[in-house]
Formats: sequence, C-alpha cells, structure tokens
Amino acid sequence: MSFVRIKKINGNEYAYLVENKWYKNRSKGKDKGPRQKVSKYLGRVHSFNKTSEQKFHEYKKIEDMEQYIVSNTQDSIIKDLIRWELARNSIDTTEFSVNFSSKKVFKGKKEVSLRMNEGFLNSYTLRRLFNLKKEDSYYLAKSFIDAGIEIPKEIFIGLFSE
Repeated sequence: MSFVRIKKINGNEYAYLVENKWYKNRSKGKDKGPRQKVSKYLGRVHSFNKTSEQKFHEYKKIEDMEQYIVSNTQDSIIKDLIRWELARNSIDTTEFSVNFSSKKVFKGKKEVSLRMNEGFLNSYTLRRLFNLKKEDSYYLAKSFIDAGIEIPKEIFIGLFSE
C-alpha cells in the first residue's frame, strides 16, 4: 500500500510517496509488523483553498450531462475535472502546469504537489486517476479524493457504472 506523506523542513512542506509493507516474521533483527519506506519524492507542497463554488456543469457549460458523458472519453472527462478544480482553487496556470502526457505537475521546471480540498495533485495521484478501472468503486472514489478532485456524483455514476 502506498500513500503520500508530508514532511515539514525549514517551514516548507514536501510530499513523498511512502510504501507500507507488513512483515509476518522477524527479519534482519527487526520485529514483525509494518515498515515504511520512502519510494519517491513528489515535490514541494503548494496549498490552495477553494475560492469558487462553481458547479462542473456551469464551468463546462453543459446542458445535458448524459450527453457530455457519452460524447467524451474517460481521460478527457478526468482532464476537464482537473482543470475545473484548478479554476475553483484559483490556481494560476501560468505558474503551475499539469502535463497530462507525462502525468506530472510543475511549477516552472520543478515537479510539485498541489494541496487542494482533502488531497494532493501530483505525479502519483495523476497516474492513479488515469489508470482507473471500473471494477472497484471504492478505489475509484478514493483516487479522486486523494488527488483533491471533488468529482460530481452524476459524473462518477455516469463514468463508472455499467
């Protein structure tokens, strides 16, 4: 199991991807139990608060949500949701950018993590969002929350139900 851990260093916050592993037996002089290991640096954390309550259908000027879902791919809808969340948090897209092909978030040329809502948008959470499968709705919902994206219920149901 992996998760994002925040470390505060000299007043700044930095995000790291941490892997959790459970040991059933004693090994290498260590007791049984959980071990955590930092597996990736995810960049400096930049925090944002929601400045707009604009609804997704207002942002995209959608009159028929079902038609929008049918007419767009899962990836394009996820990109729209990310852009909407960036706009609702007043994130300056000239300063911060999301590269959808490399699945990374940048400030200038440095990778960063954007704290929005209850989560962090970074290379780890972006990859999870774009690798979503329909089989596990709990995992799907958690992936959006972990990325700081408040997915509207009708989009979630439309995208991930069959």
